[in-house]
Amino acid sequence: MAEQMRSLDEEAVAGVTLNRTQQGTPLTIGKQQTPLTIRTQQAPPVAAKLAEESDPSIEREWGTPSAAGVEEEAKQSQLEDILDELMSASPDGQLGGSGAAALEEGSGAQQLTHDGMAELSPLELLESSHGATRTATTERRSFRPETVTTVTLDSADSGFLDALGKPEVRQQAAVASTEMSRSSPGSVRPPHVSTGLAWQRAPAVSDRSQARAYHISHRSPQQQVALEAETSGLPPELFQVPHRSPENPNGIRAQLRRWQEVHGHENRPNMDIELGADEDVDGGDLSNNLTRLPEDNDSAIRNTRAEQEDDEREAMAHFTQASSEEPSSTERNTRFLQMGDLVEIEYLKSETPNTVAVFVRRIDGLALAQMYTKQGRWIHVREKIVQYAIPGWVTEDMVKPLLQYLPSEEVLESGLEELMEQAYMKDLSVPREIAAPLVSRMVQFDVEAKDVYRKHARTLDNAHQLLAHDTDLRYGSLVSAATTLLRTPAEKLPMPALFAVRQALSNAGFAFSMDRNSHRLTGYLQIRSKEQVRMVENVRNWLREWQDDLAMTATLSAEQRRRHKPRRGAIHVYDFLDKVRAIIRKSRQDREPTIWGNAGPSKVRIPITPEQDCVRITQEETFNAQDTELVRFMEAWSLSMLFNGLPRILALPPLLLQATGLYENYDFIPQTGMLMLQEIGTVLPYENRVRFDQHLLLPSSQHSRPLQNLMTSLLEMAKNHDFKDSMEDLRHDWGSMPVFCIDEAGAHEIDDGLSVEPAAIATDGTKEWWVHVHIANPTAFFERDHPLAKMARHMGESIYMPERTYMMLPRWSTQRHFSLAPGRPCLTFSARLDDKGRMLEHKIQNGRVKRVLRLTPEDVAVAMGKAEEGDGQHPELTLTVGGEVPPEKKKRNAAADLTPEMVEQLKVLNLLGDRRRDVRKAAGGMFFDSHSPSVNVWQSSKMSGLAWDNPYRKGWRHVEGDPVIQMKTRGLINWFAPAPNPVKPLVTEMMLLACEISAAWCKERAIPAVFRGSIQRPGRMDPDQFFNQVLSPIVAKDPKGEIPMHIGMRYLETFGTTALSVSPFRHKILGMDNYGKVTSPLRRYGDMILHWQIEAALREEARTGRSLVTNRSIEEVDRRFLPFSANVLNTIIVGLQPRESMIMRAKSHADSFWMTQLLFRAHEFGETALPFGKTVRAYVHGNSAAIRSDWGLGCILMELNIMATMLPPTGGQGLSAGTTADGLWGRLGDVWECEIHGVHCFRRIVILKPVRLLERVDV
Repeated sequence: MAEQMRSLDEEAVAGVTLNRTQQGTPLTIGKQQTPLTIRTQQAPPVAAKLAEESDPSIEREWGTPSAAGVEEEAKQSQLEDILDELMSASPDGQLGGSGAAALEEGSGAQQLTHDGMAELSPLELLESSHGATRTATTERRSFRPETVTTVTLDSADSGFLDALGKPEVRQQAAVASTEMSRSSPGSVRPPHVSTGLAWQRAPAVSDRSQARAYHISHRSPQQQVALEAETSGLPPELFQVPHRSPENPNGIRAQLRRWQEVHGHENRPNMDIELGADEDVDGGDLSNNLTRLPEDNDSAIRNTRAEQEDDEREAMAHFTQASSEEPSSTERNTRFLQMGDLVEIEYLKSETPNTVAVFVRRIDGLALAQMYTKQGRWIHVREKIVQYAIPGWVTEDMVKPLLQYLPSEEVLESGLEELMEQAYMKDLSVPREIAAPLVSRMVQFDVEAKDVYRKHARTLDNAHQLLAHDTDLRYGSLVSAATTLLRTPAEKLPMPALFAVRQALSNAGFAFSMDRNSHRLTGYLQIRSKEQVRMVENVRNWLREWQDDLAMTATLSAEQRRRHKPRRGAIHVYDFLDKVRAIIRKSRQDREPTIWGNAGPSKVRIPITPEQDCVRITQEETFNAQDTELVRFMEAWSLSMLFNGLPRILALPPLLLQATGLYENYDFIPQTGMLMLQEIGTVLPYENRVRFDQHLLLPSSQHSRPLQNLMTSLLEMAKNHDFKDSMEDLRHDWGSMPVFCIDEAGAHEIDDGLSVEPAAIATDGTKEWWVHVHIANPTAFFERDHPLAKMARHMGESIYMPERTYMMLPRWSTQRHFSLAPGRPCLTFSARLDDKGRMLEHKIQNGRVKRVLRLTPEDVAVAMGKAEEGDGQHPELTLTVGGEVPPEKKKRNAAADLTPEMVEQLKVLNLLGDRRRDVRKAAGGMFFDSHSPSVNVWQSSKMSGLAWDNPYRKGWRHVEGDPVIQMKTRGLINWFAPAPNPVKPLVTEMMLLACEISAAWCKERAIPAVFRGSIQRPGRMDPDQFFNQVLSPIVAKDPKGEIPMHIGMRYLETFGTTALSVSPFRHKILGMDNYGKVTSPLRRYGDMILHWQIEAALREEARTGRSLVTNRSIEEVDRRFLPFSANVLNTIIVGLQPRESMIMRAKSHADSFWMTQLLFRAHEFGETALPFGKTVRAYVHGNSAAIRSDWGLGCILMELNIMATMLPPTGGQGLSAGTTADGLWGRLGDVWECEIHGVHCFRRIVILKPVRLLERVDV
């Protein structure tokens, strides 16, 4: 038997166990009979077998139809006719309720497994139509001699297995692929598959077990073939598959297709109620993101609505929240995939094992990445969903031969109808002999990873118990987890071993978490505590017992129900639901629920006075410990999104919502879950859920107990800090020199100040000046391992939200010790500039400022006589809800103390700022300003913001009254027009000057630090080429010489994205050769690193008495005196850049939330009159992929300059004009007249309904 197994494995049919059935029955392809069977007796060698298959005489011996075979074929035909009749009689065109979409043409090619089935070869899942189930085993298999099976094959479904080495195996496997789209009981079998074969549903796999397909020891046929040889030398005729016979117009497929055309749209989400799942939801399964030959153009390129809005808002966040010191592009700060990278393809909405593929190229116009999988299929996914990649896994030379057989970007963008028609007539897969080398490498990698998993199965399946803490959240990386679990040093870990560990952690489900925005770049993991995992398991068990009890009691009589005693878990759920119903009914007496994920405003109005807040809170403790656990479970689902990618757990919270009976007209999705938490008082009715982001991990978010303990210890340190100035002996006394600190009146800390003094007269008689940028200097008082430094590293930077500020350093430390003020220490960056703004000399020194003058931009404008130069064309608009804004407290500033000499110094600084701007412009720098609205919130008259608050889980918290919200905006202004603020360029250019000095100074001394520059995205037009060919001709035609906004946005994208490095490199967007942020060490950890490095170098130069300036590189010099080595900094950078991007998104989301809260209360409840009529204007900023979507289109509400989504037009006057020549209904730069359809607080977006197209520009 062992010899039989080995022989069959060589022939790529290992793993197939069949019971005896009709012998001599031919393989049926379409209407033709191919003389081919699978014999389980001792098989001849492969070469002899191939000779037999090509010999007509042997063909008659192996494949002559028997009488029994003919009879069986007749039975199959009769069964197909019966199915046709049943389908015709079905009122909704379905059988078994499985849905027409499940059986659409080619759906089986989308994925090889579904609904958690183990990744078995297709034939292992076959069963007999006569009731004799064929067994599928994973280790030992029994065979019967002379066993033959009959298969009917549809040629159109065989293309995705072209990499297989044996035609018969390809044909058998292709039959399986047509059934894979649905495996639920009652699903309809496509008529072209023989009734003698059907899918056997695999046992459900517990998501508490990590042991999945890695314990399967067999190889699927296509994998074995790929390992045999790169080319087989088979005659071409063996690869020819007969064409499909004409389709029966009354058959099941035809009727299903007609049903889909009529009713298919009914399954799409209701745009009037719900905009889709939250943008924090994982990228989705391949059913949303994977494209081979989709139904139509939309499904090929369409993201989910949540994904599209997330992409648009993140791109806008890079514009609206980017620091003035560093304009950012719309691209993510991640390394781009390159041809030849090995990537992992995930199935997030099912328990299907992940697979591997090779990245081929990106389809920029559709925001898709083209991949080639180890199954020999080409697919298209959104690049951002790829969470694991091995760069440069194979050379481009191995991938390029595939390109001519893959659909090009032009074909995909122009339409897929023609491509789909071709798929019916011919095989569109890459030829087997072309793809074999690539498939072989991928299969070998997969086999090696599975071998590692099997060898360490006990350890990997128990990974969470080995890595997790009992009560605290832990952090780690894939490499650190692998070294711990496999007990192998990091440098000796092969890539297949890392991949095996990654699969184990993924299989652990809720136990591990990763930030899907950055995991591919960082490899970082969150290891949830054993306590939290037990909590989730306990609640799941209670809900199961409750469901079982509901099912049991449904059939009991009244007397039986009275005597029935539910299990303990069911009692917990019943009690919780009773309490929740009672609380919600009381809550609705004051606040109305809405479909927009937010409870309405309170019917009680409380004005703000010095004696009282505008919000009154009362609490009732009614929940026990079990109720609290259920509340935490709902929080994890709806606030923190902890269950994303875990379909079994995601199915449970909606059951609680439904069981309350109070949300009958709502979708049971996270936003309704948050509404329930608001109504029972767990969170405030106006809660900004951004702060509960599990990856943002704010100290007050209650995700991490060690982080909370660190925050507590820092607050206690205020009384005993023991600060010591390490630069005391090197400080320069700036004496009476005026230091201008220009910032908004409400600034929390003062980081920087400016001074200027005359320098020598140049030889040509022109003037020169020394400009000094004085920066706060906290790093001189504590080292990198101090508790303050640890908190700063965790936070990354201070996070400013309208309701609260989350400081990187405690406020006591900044306000009492480090913020610039008379007598405070500083680190000064000085440059000698000529009258054209060019830097002639620079230096850095520690110092102490004494004459500090704090000014607002308005003060400076008035002093320079430029107050009238403000933007008169765009007057400021103010909107307020909730009552009167408390009067602003008068803060003393130094405007009255300005002398004429000081005013002249400000004018010199302003002039030099303009000259520096010209220098950067000549170097190719880009200038823009999004003019973002400002929004503020008040609960008390003492200060803006809300009181500190945590979720209340002990019962009902009743909140009367609502905060006052005020927004100020000038509406949408061209981002690339000259700045209307005459003072802002002054501050911006001086800060950029300090950043350039820091990078140049470190570069001269070969000092590693955190430097920033721009990298170009592969495949994008070069910025210089775009400027010469596109931008310059358009600007030349503009009367004002301005860059049109839609052209400027396209130009900015050509610059690529910002990246971090330990050595300086060019920043094209800024037009600077050297750039390192140093101007905000009180609120940015990256700036602190540069300060530590510079101060260490200054101390070393003072100790040795000689300069560190060198011509050698960082790698060639000894810099052991530095607190951070280049290797350590490289590690820090990996996590720092994603952290900064996350904070940028969080700040943007927070501002958007409060703006939508204001509009929600104004539009839905009429708290204030909006300054426009029934319609508004919308400016389209969405990219081409978004414009092709039918989910809606990203735009800006022009009157308010806030983000919005415009629904697709549904017809009417003027709407047809919005359709472009290529069938798209919108275009970048369009201006539409719209009505406000709704304000979605949960998704922080305004929903617009288009009325007519107002303006269209040439792109």
